[in-house]
Amino acid sequence: MHNDFLLTSRQDSFAILSQRLVKPLKISAPVAIALYAIGRLARMEHDKLLLGRDPAVSFEADIQFALDAVTAVCANLTRLMTDKGFRIGVLESLLHEAALTWCFAACLAALATSGVLCVLIWGYRHRSLNRTYFNVLDLLLSAGTVCVLAGYFCLMNFEAEIFDIRAVLQPVKGEILSESMQGRPGASRKMENRVYLLQRLLANPSNLAEHMTNRPWFRPDAEGDQEGPRAQIFALAVLLVALATGTTFVIDRLALSCRKDDNGVLSRLGRTISIIVIASQVFMFATLYGKLGRSLVFPVITLRLDTPESPPTHPVFLLAEDERQLTIYDRLNFFQIRHVPKTRIVSIDTLFQETPFRNRSHELGELTPGETAGMRNAQVSNL
Repeated sequence: MHNDFLLTSRQDSFAILSQRLVKPLKISAPVAIALYAIGRLARMEHDKLLLGRDPAVSFEADIQFALDAVTAVCANLTRLMTDKGFRIGVLESLLHEAALTWCFAACLAALATSGVLCVLIWGYRHRSLNRTYFNVLDLLLSAGTVCVLAGYFCLMNFEAEIFDIRAVLQPVKGEILSESMQGRPGASRKMENRVYLLQRLLANPSNLAEHMTNRPWFRPDAEGDQEGPRAQIFALAVLLVALATGTTFVIDRLALSCRKDDNGVLSRLGRTISIIVIASQVFMFATLYGKLGRSLVFPVITLRLDTPESPPTHPVFLLAEDERQLTIYDRLNFFQIRHVPKTRIVSIDTLFQETPFRNRSHELGELTPGETAGMRNAQVSNL
């Protein structure tokens, strides 16, 4: 009898310990999966933005992107609380983006409806209830649900537009580039002449590739640095993602508390809607971070290739580096993305940090690529 009691006690203790271990695992596993999914998707969207293709699989790089995304959100929240200019920029972004403005208004309307519902429920808690009361509750719940759905679809409309942006480092159509690169006289290798050719290509809208967007953030001839506006619109979009998700949860809870007669149906419906909203926003958050949240400032370098006696190349952007090659962006050679094997590289000279989405010219309609600063008499070399 004593042995049976000890065995039962040990089994109970083991069961309690197992339950305590399983509960954190049930919470942490979805969080870990979602975090990795954010990193993987963000990295894919980032490479599509710059290069127009999916990156190679790299677990470490995906985890780094996920951690960078969390860091970016924390940094933007800190700036919102401490930087008045950043808050003003976020507000201006809200006013300029119609889809986000409607999303914000719809979520506020849903929250206002939720507030009226709570007041109504609290005010009638000690009164006799009639059919009119329940009709008003149903009407308010329907209005709140419509507002939530409207806000969600407005947000998705903006996110879908960002998702479609790709290959922004190659703004000109391929056939136009091929024609521009052929049969050029030797004089066109001078930096001034090459910049003039690039200016003419960008000035004609019919030359621009179909994937180019009207957004100013990724235009190679944009006036001023676009890092700030990108960070502001990213912070605004993240806030609205949180607002839309939270508003959906509030309406779902209120619907369950108000309609107890069909609680089971509403519970399953609410759980399904919540999963769809959360899953879609995890995916879209990765898109927003990969295309708006990351800094798009790269080192500007010159390379000495093949022999120590060879002259250094003209300035190019260093986009990425691995153990085999460098990925560079050669804007002066007609927006080409090149992969240079490390076996060819003798030396690398880093000049400065710059973004390929900035025009240093102060003259209207004139293009001055940042990497040409201080090198007006240089030649555009072959790579």
